[in-house]
Amino acid sequence: MAVKVKPLTRQEILSLAVTDADAFTAQRFLRHREAVPTIPELEEKGAKALPGIEGSLLDLYNTLWSPEPGMREEVNPDRRYWKELLGQAMATSAFQELHGQTQLRELQSVLGTISMGESVIVMVPQEDKEKLQELAKQQAEANDAGQQAQEAQANANAAQQLASAAAKAMADKDAAQAAGQGGNSTSPQPSPVRGEGERQGGQPSGGRGQMSADQAKAIANQLAEQAADASAVAKAMADKKAAAQAKAEQLAEQLLGKPGSQQADEKLRELARIGLQAAKDAQAKVQEVSSTIEAWGLEEGELHRKSIPEILGIVERMKRNPNLKRFAEILGRIRKIAARKARQKIAGEGARVTTVETGRDLKRAHRSELVALIHPALRVKALQRWTRGELRLSGQKTRAKLGHGPVIVCEDGSGSMDGAKQQWAKAVVLSLAHYARLQKRSFGWILFDSAVRSSKVYPQGRIAAEQMLELVESRAGGGTDFERPLRKALEMIQKQGLKKADICFITDGECAVSDGFLREFRAAKKALEFNVITVLCDVGSSADATVRSFSDRVEKASAFTAEEAESKLIRHL
Repeated sequence: MAVKVKPLTRQEILSLAVTDADAFTAQRFLRHREAVPTIPELEEKGAKALPGIEGSLLDLYNTLWSPEPGMREEVNPDRRYWKELLGQAMATSAFQELHGQTQLRELQSVLGTISMGESVIVMVPQEDKEKLQELAKQQAEANDAGQQAQEAQANANAAQQLASAAAKAMADKDAAQAAGQGGNSTSPQPSPVRGEGERQGGQPSGGRGQMSADQAKAIANQLAEQAADASAVAKAMADKKAAAQAKAEQLAEQLLGKPGSQQADEKLRELARIGLQAAKDAQAKVQEVSSTIEAWGLEEGELHRKSIPEILGIVERMKRNPNLKRFAEILGRIRKIAARKARQKIAGEGARVTTVETGRDLKRAHRSELVALIHPALRVKALQRWTRGELRLSGQKTRAKLGHGPVIVCEDGSGSMDGAKQQWAKAVVLSLAHYARLQKRSFGWILFDSAVRSSKVYPQGRIAAEQMLELVESRAGGGTDFERPLRKALEMIQKQGLKKADICFITDGECAVSDGFLREFRAAKKALEFNVITVLCDVGSSADATVRSFSDRVEKASAFTAEEAESKLIRHL
């Protein structure tokens, strides 16, 4: 059952970070956290081993993805253990090599983050895990007390402002009354006449909604008391925070040792060992995935259009495929040669070639013609040639690009091809698919036994990762018939409407074809100008008499090395 992702804001995860991760990096990591189930699973697994693991994983992602990651100068006591561990890991050559593979590469950065996180969780000593839990609890208490102190102080400030405002209002009112009484004392006043606006006893009513001086004073005193109480609470919470923070500092020192002490040096060496091993584990994991992607001839840009879980699923299927476990390395080397060959320009293709033309354009006239036009003995005849438009001129034209036809692979999937033969066949199929994609040549694939079991055409070599997996995972297993796949290949060439196609026929050669078919096939070869190169999988029983009757070249897979693949197969496409 998938682990439910714990809600986490960007500010919350950044507060746990010990690196210089910015808001953009944090947001990108949170998106991966939502999309990759392994990350929340790792958080749940490592919560007790490494408190604040959410921030630790962000730190790992930031250090692997960022070109120049850095550390924060000051962190809370509960994050110092992780800061020291990560700092020691980043100082190793293994991490530097890993960083070279992951920087600015999303898939590799996420893989490295997960791998290092898993390794650290396993390697942190149990004693340290228990101390980290206690330290995290103490730091949480200090943080809570600090938050309460801030809230209490805010309340105290608000109450004090209200109390001050009320006191000021009372002072202003008293001053106004005193000023009024002082102005009337200089002349005798008539006897007051009690009116409707006066109460019994001679006290003014103040009008509806107005409070008396005593009431205002009581409220001002009450606000002052509330402000004092809130200040007392704020001070108590601040004292509690200070005590909890001091306890956290003490626990951190017990865990890491006093700076400069022998205990601290030993702990740093221990953390360095953990960091080094975690970096090595991640490096091996990232290298394995990168090698698999490279061996299969996939482009990272293509994979990035998929989610990381989809990519990991594809890569895992590739790694599990039995046909390529033995030949993954040689396949990768053959693919590199195919890529180099595909990028090479055909000699003279697209080059400008000087030609000889005739006409009247003096700007392009040959030097000999210009000499004749100014030489007294040759001038008359040169002018006659100019009049008739027969001057020799220099011209240029661009040599046309050669047309590239499709690359069509006929793969023998009969029962006799099981085992090592099939492994060689699949390696050649993938290499040629990658070659066709680089040259943007249409790629055709035909799987046959006694009949054509599957056939597909990928225009301009556009073949996705899942489609490559389909090629490799496809099976047949029956008898053998060469005529049907070759007829299907002819049909593909004719539908493409291009000459100069290349057919690669992969088989162990154990079959026969009729004379009538051979005559028909040879005539089609001459008309459509295509080549047939047969790769004979001669690991075990094989025969080449039949394939030589319709092939231009026959190469034996048992003699292949990655370097020979260029001269024996790819060069002739």
